[in-house]
Amino acid sequence: SVRAEDDSNFTNLIVFARFADEDEFVDDVYEGSTVREITDNSYNTAEYSVSDYYRSVSDDRLRMKSVYLFDNGGSVRLSHQRGYYAEYSDTNKIGYADDSEAAARMYELKREWSDAVNAAISAGNVISDYDGSKTYSFDELDKDGNGTIDSITIIYKNTTQNNIAVSWASPLWNYTDYADYVEIGTGKGTIKSSRYVQITNSYARPDGDSNGYLFRDSDGRIMLSVAAATHEMGHVMGLRDLYNSYNSSPVYYMSLMAKHISPVPQFISVKEKEALGWVHEGDVETLVADGEYNLRALGTSGGKGAIGYKLDIPAKNKTLYLEYRNFETDSNKYDSQYKTLYKMNGNTVDRIPMKSGLVCYLIDTGTKFPSNMNFSSPRWNYEVLGGTYNTKSDAALAAGEDIGIYSDIYIEVESVDDNCLTFRIEGDFEEHIHTGGEATCVERAVCSVCHKEYGELNPNNHKNTFIKGASDATCRETGYTGDMYCKDCDKMISKGSAIDRIPHQLKHVEAKAATAAKEGNTEYYFCRICSGYFADDTASHEIEFKDTVTDKLKPSIIEGNNASVDASAAVAAIFRSDAAYSDFIRVAVDGRQLVENKEFSAREGSIIITLTPEFIKGLSAGRHTLEIVSASGTAATDFTVISGGSQQETTAAPQETTAAPQETTTAPQETTTAPQETTTKEPQEPAAAAQKPTAKEPQETTAASQETTTASIAPYSAGDISSPDTGDSSHAGVWIVIAVIFAFFIWLILTLKSAQDHNYK
Repeated sequence: SVRAEDDSNFTNLIVFARFADEDEFVDDVYEGSTVREITDNSYNTAEYSVSDYYRSVSDDRLRMKSVYLFDNGGSVRLSHQRGYYAEYSDTNKIGYADDSEAAARMYELKREWSDAVNAAISAGNVISDYDGSKTYSFDELDKDGNGTIDSITIIYKNTTQNNIAVSWASPLWNYTDYADYVEIGTGKGTIKSSRYVQITNSYARPDGDSNGYLFRDSDGRIMLSVAAATHEMGHVMGLRDLYNSYNSSPVYYMSLMAKHISPVPQFISVKEKEALGWVHEGDVETLVADGEYNLRALGTSGGKGAIGYKLDIPAKNKTLYLEYRNFETDSNKYDSQYKTLYKMNGNTVDRIPMKSGLVCYLIDTGTKFPSNMNFSSPRWNYEVLGGTYNTKSDAALAAGEDIGIYSDIYIEVESVDDNCLTFRIEGDFEEHIHTGGEATCVERAVCSVCHKEYGELNPNNHKNTFIKGASDATCRETGYTGDMYCKDCDKMISKGSAIDRIPHQLKHVEAKAATAAKEGNTEYYFCRICSGYFADDTASHEIEFKDTVTDKLKPSIIEGNNASVDASAAVAAIFRSDAAYSDFIRVAVDGRQLVENKEFSAREGSIIITLTPEFIKGLSAGRHTLEIVSASGTAATDFTVISGGSQQETTAAPQETTAAPQETTTAPQETTTAPQETTTKEPQEPAAAAQKPTAKEPQETTAASQETTTASIAPYSAGDISSPDTGDSSHAGVWIVIAVIFAFFIWLILTLKSAQDHNYK
């Protein structure tokens, strides 16, 4: 009966109450469990609980959960002593004296506990589980939303006074009544009390022996007898007493509402289930002719047959109900007399010998909820036929047994197989005329009396239809309502029609001029539905988005135009293009692409270029051209370097002693690699221009002076290293040494030849 999720649809509010002369009791311990825990086991969690009983008899239609209202963690306290609501005696001088005073005090008692509940709520107490571990909103008390609390159960402290006598129907008796004096604000409105149960439980004898008072289920949970609580909750559901004021009953053990079996009650009858709406279609059939019929045991699932049959007997103004009750181990657990429930001494609970078989009832025709309270023999409103005991424990018909009813109807049980019973009925049945029901295109009508099909199909009565081929209209295409078809016979019932196109929902976009940083657009209209673009507000001229776009303007330098830069000041030079930074590609000076983060840096706003002081220092004095290249074009400007530094390279010419000097000069060979244009934002560093070194002629030791020649150099480029044009630029120093040695040998040869010529002369 314990479920992981709360799927309840009915809430029972439990309130513990004690009288003015009594101490707190909710945490009193019996057999190791507190009163509050024993109560919760009995109502919510035990194998045989009030909640589980109603899930079973209702086929899971009634899913009850009990919650609690405590006053500061305990019971609510009433203003009168218990004896005030008991009968007057020599030992109870405050009791009521007669029936009239008893009735007045019964009314006073429900007003008193109602006021105590209202006071507890006003004091800030909330509803919770029995141990306070989980709280609930007050909305939970009104599951069906009808403005009333589903049910309230008032549990009084067990009687400890010796001078209290409680008689049937007295103010302290276990009963169900109506009281609308509790009012609770839920935040959504106010809910009021309605039906309530009051009950007094006993947990042990005065000597403390709880055997026969408390029970233990197969999981070890301690619980009370739930028979009285379940019976009283039946009244909350609308069921009536099936005994009269003299405690006489012609139904007895065949229903919870007659004589409930303790500690675990039996099922209610099939007629009562029908009255509460706790039967499925086809569960209760109407007998209209002689024949053989099958019944499955009440409270069981599966198997063939209904769970009940009924037959009107107009001559007697009675209706016959038939059901199969199985009290053996394979039945439902509440009818079965072999329960897994134990007394405190370890013995299983007592078994009542009940005969299984076909049970026959007679009820006054037209009665919804059977009741015997104001009836007596032989004119009962609801009675079980047959049996020799007044408990009706032997009233069921077993296989091979029969019964005659009013000498007009004969019933015999032919066989019983576990939870299936087969019987035959014969009698003077009037001709049955089918009535009610509705024929469709695939099914004949079902008689509302006998629940059998009759008549012909109705080809024009389609109960399950669907639309096929429907489409919504858009601003570009017409729609279609779709054709109606029958799901059952697949026939087209009606043809659909076209739906006119809906108008475009146009948004006007004004023209916007382009800039160097951002594209512009022409005036146009955009449809919010189809996302189309139009040149006019009537959507007659559709265009593409690209037709609305105007190109960015050619960028220009907006900061640093024609600037002068002092190379000796060791400061950076800043230039700014009005192009978008996201469009930036590269920077070039005098046609050569610069290296980012070495010769310049770039940052946003729009494009800000900063030439490094080192780079500026390497430029020759004079005018230079800066180009900031972006995707939208090139912004260019001239700038002037003043006091600019330059690099010098010295070449010495040899001096002759006797003849005019023969000057051998190797002019520098300048190799320039043009910068490569790239489309990336981080340009590659261009290859350094290779230069051949200037060769030095050998000098005589007798030379009078040295001749010096200064050559101009290319603009400074950071990291530029010249090397001989040999294809190997990694060992320039070695090649210079080789060149000097080679020049020395040439000089030596020329000197020796000159000496020979002199000697010859």
